[in-house]
Amino acid sequence: MQPAKTALWCLRLLCFCVFAGRAWQHLRWDAPYRALLWSETFLAPVFERMGWQWQYWVSHSDVYIGKGIKATGVFFAVCAVASLVVNGKHRMGRYLLPAGGFMLLLLALLYWKEKFFFTGELIEYSAQVICPFLLYALLYHHTTSEKLMLAGLVAVSLTFIGHGLFAIGYYPVPGNFQQMMVNFFGLPETVARRWLFYAGVMDMVVAAGIFVARLRPPLLVYAACWGFITAFARLVANYDAHIPLYWLNLWLFETLVRIPNGGLPVFLMLVGWEKGKNE
Repeated sequence: MQPAKTALWCLRLLCFCVFAGRAWQHLRWDAPYRALLWSETFLAPVFERMGWQWQYWVSHSDVYIGKGIKATGVFFAVCAVASLVVNGKHRMGRYLLPAGGFMLLLLALLYWKEKFFFTGELIEYSAQVICPFLLYALLYHHTTSEKLMLAGLVAVSLTFIGHGLFAIGYYPVPGNFQQMMVNFFGLPETVARRWLFYAGVMDMVVAAGIFVARLRPPLLVYAACWGFITAFARLVANYDAHIPLYWLNLWLFETLVRIPNGGLPVFLMLVGWEKGKNE
């Protein structure tokens, strides 16, 4: 059995949000491609074999990298529109959706490299990355609800494990995590740090518990609520009434790309509800 239109449109909106957020990031700000393109460890040996000068590349390539980032932003914008309009009859979606998904995966790998190859940094992007592939599988391969559910549960679990590893202090706790707790909930710093640890423990509970049928519904509800809170915390915690347009310009995309953290559990609840209704 395949999911009904409600679940399909939920997935379309999730893809739109993450693609639109990345498009805005690339067109208005920057992206971490220099972490790879200027990595002497990875690329200098290649340049030497080809007889090219590494220092010349580093000193002259920035303008071309910048143009490439803008072009990638246009590509993501096209993917965002395609997420809403393509169906199984459109060839464009057959190529755009997986290509957009692979670009999201590349970004996740680059951020992983920037964060010292912490595994938690990589897997926390799972919910963002999987959405285009789920939509592609649903539209072009008519994947069953059972397979979509399993893939979605794995992505949600990995995302919450990634967040949880930072929140409990397994990796150095990001300063913005604690600051968002202070600004969003109005907590003192010591209390915010303690509640951040509790939130990390709950992340681990969600990551394991959603694979247990009885525990899945309430844990998916919690995952959806907490995922949306952490996404919109970027906007609320960093609000500045003196520069509202700059604030929105800077933080809107950070929120959009994290919408799947809460939206993917909603999609899974819809899939499960529709599946149960038809059994």
